[in-house]
Amino acid sequence: MVFGRERIWLSMLCLVAVCSLVSCTAPRIVLLSDPLDAQEYNDLGVSYEASGETALALEAYASAAKKDRGWDQPLINQGNVHAALEDWRSAEASYRQALRRNPENPEGMNNLAYVLLKQGAVAEANRWSSRALTAEPDNPLFKSTRAMVFAAAGDAGQARKYLESAMQNLPPDDPLHHELLLLQHRLLPPQ
Repeated sequence: MVFGRERIWLSMLCLVAVCSLVSCTAPRIVLLSDPLDAQEYNDLGVSYEASGETALALEAYASAAKKDRGWDQPLINQGNVHAALEDWRSAEASYRQALRRNPENPEGMNNLAYVLLKQGAVAEANRWSSRALTAEPDNPLFKSTRAMVFAAAGDAGQARKYLESAMQNLPPDDPLHHELLLLQHRLLPPQ
């Protein structure tokens, strides 16, 4: 029979023994799965981008691209963020990676043409711009890129033709129409 102090010492000894056994057990490794899929990461990136959080947008697009290695849109979005930051080489790398995933994506072709043009690679920009416009001949953004390529190559007549064609079907109050007018004034001398 255990009395008084002996009971306390025995209780403490049991407590120490239990604690020792608990602390000596092997740690558990818990694997948590990522709750977001590629589309959700891409949407998150769009949201971050819209709010000006470019670093977070780039991370979200990279996660989306990693989650779905066949989907090109997160890489195009990533390239667009790099281009907005005027990080032309990173934008180029993102667009090229997107085009490896989907070689027929005209948005990737056009955007690659634009960043190549910004880096002075007019001949390659010309090829990509031509392919993009062949895929979507009525796209005013693609026509404006094509105009910039011709202007960079010194062909003001062709540049003017593509800019006028781009503005033709846009209402005058469309913001893109205004941007194309500004581009026309910047690239081409008045007639």
